Amino acid sequence: MTVLPPAAPTPTPAADGQLGVFDVIDLMTGYQGAATLTAAARLGVFDLLVQGPRLTEEVSTLLELDPLATRALLDALVGLHLLQVDDDLYFVTPVATRLTHGGDLRLVAEKEAFFARAWLDLEESVRSGTPRLDPWASRLVSHPAQAREFLRALLVLADETGPDLARLVSPGMRVADLGGGLGAYAVRLAAAGASVTVADLPLVAQWCAEELPDRVAALGLGAEVAELVTVRPVDLLAAEAASTLGARYDVVLLSHLLHDLTDEDCRRVLSLAATIVAPGGRVVVFELPGDPPGAFGPMFDLMMEVETPGRARRLSELVGLMTDAGLTGVAVDPAYSLPHGVVVGRRRLP
Repeated sequence: MTVLPPAAPTPTPAADGQLGVFDVIDLMTGYQGAATLTAAARLGVFDLLVQGPRLTEEVSTLLELDPLATRALLDALVGLHLLQVDDDLYFVTPVATRLTHGGDLRLVAEKEAFFARAWLDLEESVRSGTPRLDPWASRLVSHPAQAREFLRALLVLADETGPDLARLVSPGMRVADLGGGLGAYAVRLAAAGASVTVADLPLVAQWCAEELPDRVAALGLGAEVAELVTVRPVDLLAAEAASTLGARYDVVLLSHLLHDLTDEDCRRVLSLAATIVAPGGRVVVFELPGDPPGAFGPMFDLMMEVETPGRARRLSELVGLMTDAGLTGVAVDPAYSLPHGVVVGRRRLP
């Protein structure tokens, strides 16, 4: 699974490399833009304005909102470039139409709003090394609807921000996509001609199979692409995972999976990957590494500390884990640059 760090201001250091006081204040108030966007989405502002321009009074009346607070909200959205105003009429920008009910970016907004509450306890996670959320498998049981929406949001993020992993496969290749969720990358690998097996927990696998045709259609691909994708319910940490999946895959992909796992479970999953890949085949790990420079990688690492028992490992750590799993020639693929980290290793030939 993949999640990106919450949006944050990017202060520009002065010539001496130091931040000014207003840069620091911007960092402290960075949550306000996200809260404004989410509130507007939940109040129905974008759903109303997508129907046509409205005056402030019309918005507050139709949505039953406080008039003065509505004026402030609409003007703030203009300042955030989510709305435009002309002759006192407010209307949506193209990207804001995707924040309406059922819009793809609305899924991401709700996901980030949920995680923002956990981030408020970052101090405790750093102090104790303990995440603030229940494990993913537990949340699948306790909050299945929320978990499914979370996975749908990851599809949006993969489409908008993910790298091109299809270049790693060729037509006719057999690919195992471990922890593949709703098929964020599986469908694109299949579109490149690979035969892809998505392996995930039973409930996630069920959802993936249900949503796969719509995923294929949304990307403008033919039904023959869906026929190249097989979905299998598998607990990747279970002893029978290897026998369930079979062996001799040309490529085994672990995309944004390891950051959810402890070091011990990472080793178990990588051992599984090394077992089911064919001799000479490749194991591909795609992560958002925790490497500096910049705040992105370290902040993603903090995100994992808050949300999961895992962490965003640095590229050198990923190389080490894959090497320990018995893979050979493990190296970072230079075709991908940070924040994307793609590490590739091969199973030894007999």
